[in-house]
Amino acid sequence: MYSLRLKILAITFVFMTLLGAAFVAYSMVTTAKYKQLRIESIGKTVALETEKINKLIGMVERGAISLSRDGLLYCESRSNEVAETSAMVFLHSFPVAVGAGFWFEPYAYDKNTIRAGIYAFFDKEKGEVRLDDTFIMAEYDYHNQNWYREVFDAIKKPYQVVWAKPYVDDTGSFSYMTTAGAGVFDQDDNLIGISTVDWEIEKVIAELSAMKPTENSFILLYAPEHDYIITDTYEPKHYQRDISDAILDTIPWDTEAGSFVFEGVRYLSFSRTLDNNWLLNMEIPENEIFADVEKNNARFSVIMAVSSVVMLCLAFVVNTKLIKAHTREREEKERIGTELNIAAEIQTMMLPSEFPPFPDRSEFDIHASMLPAKEVGGDFYDFFFMDDDTLAVVIADVSGKGVPAALFMAIAKTLIKNTARSGKAPGEVFAIVNNILCENNERGMFVTAFMGYYSIKSGSFVFVNAGHNPPLLKKAGSDYAFIKAKPGFILGVMEDFMYNEESIDLEPGDTLYLYTDGVTEAMNNDMALFSEERLLAVLNNNKDTPVEELLSAIKQEIDSFTGGAAQADDITMLALHVNGSETTDSMKMITVEARIESLHTIIDFVDTELSRHDVAPPLKNQLDAAVEEVFSNIVNYAYKPGTGNATIGINVGEEIMFRFEDSGNPFNPTEIPDPDFNKPLAEREIGGLGVFIVKQFMDKVYYSRFENKNILVMTKKNI
Repeated sequence: MYSLRLKILAITFVFMTLLGAAFVAYSMVTTAKYKQLRIESIGKTVALETEKINKLIGMVERGAISLSRDGLLYCESRSNEVAETSAMVFLHSFPVAVGAGFWFEPYAYDKNTIRAGIYAFFDKEKGEVRLDDTFIMAEYDYHNQNWYREVFDAIKKPYQVVWAKPYVDDTGSFSYMTTAGAGVFDQDDNLIGISTVDWEIEKVIAELSAMKPTENSFILLYAPEHDYIITDTYEPKHYQRDISDAILDTIPWDTEAGSFVFEGVRYLSFSRTLDNNWLLNMEIPENEIFADVEKNNARFSVIMAVSSVVMLCLAFVVNTKLIKAHTREREEKERIGTELNIAAEIQTMMLPSEFPPFPDRSEFDIHASMLPAKEVGGDFYDFFFMDDDTLAVVIADVSGKGVPAALFMAIAKTLIKNTARSGKAPGEVFAIVNNILCENNERGMFVTAFMGYYSIKSGSFVFVNAGHNPPLLKKAGSDYAFIKAKPGFILGVMEDFMYNEESIDLEPGDTLYLYTDGVTEAMNNDMALFSEERLLAVLNNNKDTPVEELLSAIKQEIDSFTGGAAQADDITMLALHVNGSETTDSMKMITVEARIESLHTIIDFVDTELSRHDVAPPLKNQLDAAVEEVFSNIVNYAYKPGTGNATIGINVGEEIMFRFEDSGNPFNPTEIPDPDFNKPLAEREIGGLGVFIVKQFMDKVYYSRFENKNILVMTKKNI
């Protein structure tokens, strides 16, 4: 019979052989993987630069669309003041643009006027935005200019943006420019003019030219729609091209291929399409991409091989000792496991576990659960009647986990219940229990806890919070929301602390949800937290679910989020539902993405509701204009620089009410002062014109900030 040591030697030899083969395979796999990562890294660089340019393109396009709406207002009001203000305000707010204006078709502005418009620009010499006084609008034949025809003839519908062919400015700066335009449509959807925004793209070209992931890489930026090369950075002296030859046919390689050979060098092409249909290509020599990758991978493989041999030698030395230690450890674990299973059964018996707990009481439904992270936990919940009319509910979380937390939990639960049943108010209960827990608490353990008394007859819920997570409340017919109350100090740390009581009313249809931080702090394998935001979303997705199913639904969402990651903390929940009928809301609602493209959907939704109630056309037009202005403000400012949703509600009766809701940056438009039209245009404060128009059209405008949401309500008498 072979000795154990010989067996270990044989196993070690086989293992080292397999390890050597594994390193060969590992080297091959990692080389391929590193190449893939290198390519992905370059792709991300191109994507990042593309996103930067797309943000500027988006701002230019939104500016052109916004100016087109102001162009209609300018045409209808016949007010040069409105047009001048709109163009100059836009240029102040978007310094990348160097010019902006309105241009109308013959006799569209006025039956006696062939040419009408406004143009403002940024004067680089004076460092200010001003109106262009170098030409007389009535004498400037812009209708036959290439830029006007190129934009006007291509526009087919509202909110469409057309980009003109890039060009070199010949007015003195000699920098690259391009123009974006949008159509000005009248109430009958007739195209009566255009708005334009001039964008100087010299800085964008300079930033792209500086992109060199490798020594001999270069970029190509071109506009396929116009068959025009904006810039390329291929540097050999014999490869020079005059700007007049900037067409795609002058490129000696296939611009649509993923790879190509040029002058004996194989290139990989990384291509991205910009939001205005320009194409950005980064061309990189293939041998330069992977040179460092292969060198570093070979070096790493040698280091790993040497390290593995050393580790195998050390493993052999300690292996004999581990065999003996393993036997003793297994026996000890089995003994401890048996004792912990008994402790877990005892802890479970301490918590109410039969549901429904009060089958003879139909005024409410209650359900609770506790899932410890280890065999025993430190969380607990409880509920019991103080008298026939008063139900007490408790949820708490003891610091730490395992056996010490379970023992402290048993003490705290018993103290709270016994003190409460002596007739004390919730604040008194916590004050007394806190002082007792502070005595001889040498290990510094503490408890966060929430306790409330629910009066079934009056609906009053008086509660006290000792540093615990804020509960959530769903009022009948509404969504869940956090109860905003200032928590008191945790239990067991500082003696003689006074706990303040607060109260809310629970009505039929209301649901109260209590939880511990094991819910919101559950982590997935990426160390991301489940969070209060996800908890709120799950609750609102299940707001009509009975309480006995609600807690299971939340636990399923937590399990799905964590994806099998080990549970790090106890998860405890309690839900109380007051039985009764719920109310409904008569307001019609719609939720859309806060993008300018959603404006048609919003206007159609509003017009449908207004037409259904026979609202007069003049009033309908005013309301459409106000809705359009408010929604445009949400699009342009609420989520800048990101995006999000907006919810719009309408209720038509003797008074027409609109409700706008978004989760963007805090902004109260009612605080913006009205424009001072008595001041000269150059001395006026920028902004406020759109809000002023809304105030003029509507009877009342209200704003509030609730649960991290902007809420704007405006009303108009239906006459």
